Amino acid sequence: MVRIVRRLSVVLAAALLAGFASPSVGADLPGPGHPAAAGTADDRTAADRTAAPLAPSTAESGNPIVDGWYADPDVAVYGDRFWIFPTTSRSYGEQTFMDAFSSTDMVHWTKHPKVLDIADVSWAEYALWAPAPVFRDGKYYLYFAANDIQNNSELGGIGVAVADRPEGPYKDAVGGPLISRFHNGAQPIDQDVFIDDDGQAYMYYGGWGHANVVRLNPDMTSLGTFPDGSTYKEITPENYVEGSFMFKRGGTYYMMWSEGGWTGPDYSVSYAMSDSPTGPFKKIGKVLAQDPAVARGSGHNSVVNVPGTDIWYIVYHRRPLSETDGNHRALAYDRIHFDEDGTIRPVTMKVKDDFDDDNAVGWRTYGGADWAPKGGAYSAASVSGGLALQDTDFSDLVYEADVTLRHGRSASGLVFRVTQPEAGAEGGFRGYYAELGANRLTLGKATGDERTPLATTRSAGAVGKTHHVRIEAIGASLTVYVDDMAKPKISTVDASFGSGANGLRATRLTPDTGATAPSTPLARFDNVSIRSNVFSFEAADVPNRFVRHAWSRGRVDPDVTPYADTQWKVVPGLADPSAVSLESVNFPGTFLRQRDGEVWIDARTDDAGFRTDATWRRVPGLSDPSLVSFESYSAPGRYLRHREALLYVDDVAAAERPEATFRAW
Repeated sequence: MVRIVRRLSVVLAAALLAGFASPSVGADLPGPGHPAAAGTADDRTAADRTAAPLAPSTAESGNPIVDGWYADPDVAVYGDRFWIFPTTSRSYGEQTFMDAFSSTDMVHWTKHPKVLDIADVSWAEYALWAPAPVFRDGKYYLYFAANDIQNNSELGGIGVAVADRPEGPYKDAVGGPLISRFHNGAQPIDQDVFIDDDGQAYMYYGGWGHANVVRLNPDMTSLGTFPDGSTYKEITPENYVEGSFMFKRGGTYYMMWSEGGWTGPDYSVSYAMSDSPTGPFKKIGKVLAQDPAVARGSGHNSVVNVPGTDIWYIVYHRRPLSETDGNHRALAYDRIHFDEDGTIRPVTMKVKDDFDDDNAVGWRTYGGADWAPKGGAYSAASVSGGLALQDTDFSDLVYEADVTLRHGRSASGLVFRVTQPEAGAEGGFRGYYAELGANRLTLGKATGDERTPLATTRSAGAVGKTHHVRIEAIGASLTVYVDDMAKPKISTVDASFGSGANGLRATRLTPDTGATAPSTPLARFDNVSIRSNVFSFEAADVPNRFVRHAWSRGRVDPDVTPYADTQWKVVPGLADPSAVSLESVNFPGTFLRQRDGEVWIDARTDDAGFRTDATWRRVPGLSDPSLVSFESYSAPGRYLRHREALLYVDDVAAAERPEATFRAW
């Protein structure tokens, strides 16, 4: 495929393969798998951070990936760099230029301002939209829409600019629109250009609920014809609105498009598959949609493949939860996964930040703390304290981060289900907090400036060491783990707060006074991961085969239709809340349980036998401690494993350990 992916240099390709080939899921695990780091966060050198995996599951250094309001991103790989070309998300009259961003690692992004300016397009006035980059025969082309024409009497449509370098400057290549009229009812906007393996270039475009495909001539600046002599072929799939995108994988053509209203929460991405670049394209399903806990209005996407791998990412825009302005859209990317039949699993918008990009885009701070991303972590210094929050709204959640307490007279940690954050010196809020002090771990709740401990325990030697903290909040059940992910430090029940934002908190317990009091380092935070308590479990020894249920029997197989059959809510154990139970997402109220060594999905009953049979202890993966295994609560020493596609609870010999080890997604 020549459309967006050209071969990287040998050096970069090797680096990408090393970083992307094996997904790292430690921070996603609902159980063991993230050992505490040795020493302090300062011990991690720049070389260590560079050697870490390069965004194996999402933008590990945080979504949004760049600062500013942008939309409609398209991606290209030119030489040794990934390039993102987006719309500048402003009012129509201000959409008069386009910026670009480039990166060698999809972590550190360099801004290239005004790669295309309306001053270089004589016929364009405003509404410069949806750039589509492509390289051919030594030239870089950038297709764009302008003027948002509403009928054929207006000047505007789809144009093309050309440059000698990826960063431009791009100049109008033809002196007018390449497509300037409505054909088959399609507004000439939202174009995408794809070059097939045989060298034929196609443009996919359209708004107002209609999509067309046209052939581009080899000069890339004029339209060709199809064998029947036509120029415009309508390919509108079900529920198409705008945002066409085409890519090819394994001989299959994938057409993607956006549905819903671009300012509304229903904006989303669907797709179709075909054995021809011109269709027909029959809708298969929705692949990306809003997540009320993460972001709204997710859509108008592109897709990029890491050369030499089967690693793919969807790059798209979305609207932060607290933003109401339609133009407040931000760029993000997440991993996409394919099933064995080529269909695409629904994309999960992940919330992570390892701060390796040395920025804190997407975080909002409150109170008197001085927050600064530096050295691959997020640090707080203050004479008092404060909050840093992600714009999220989780109810049931698994929240993990590395916390390094830097000052003996401070207490720092994680906050969750936060509402009403305040700008006062201490950063008051309503919600829960789990914080480390010099010798104590506290789980408490806050109501403004008032703090109420719910549970405490001793935690010796906290200062100067990095501790991995995990919070599981499922309904009123609140559990905190520190370092040992198999045994909780604190478990309690409280129903004061149902949902809210997640973030970090640093507090100086005995603040200095006076105008010259120094700003003292309090804490460092790293490897933040926030997600719901819904997981899929992939067999470690047979990739792309997932724990699922079919006809009530527990299985491990590649048939994941419907996808919800592979999704499990990890909830406090029915027989022991320090353990877990796995509730089916597709059939709420039914649980994965063992019966005489076989594993089934059964409706919950109140008897003690069911509760114990449906309870599991999470342990480090038997064949890989970074993954997870499940020990039966009712049959200690026996583990969930698969044999010939079916699930059992068995004794596990050394050679069979991979069959009892799972990767959590």
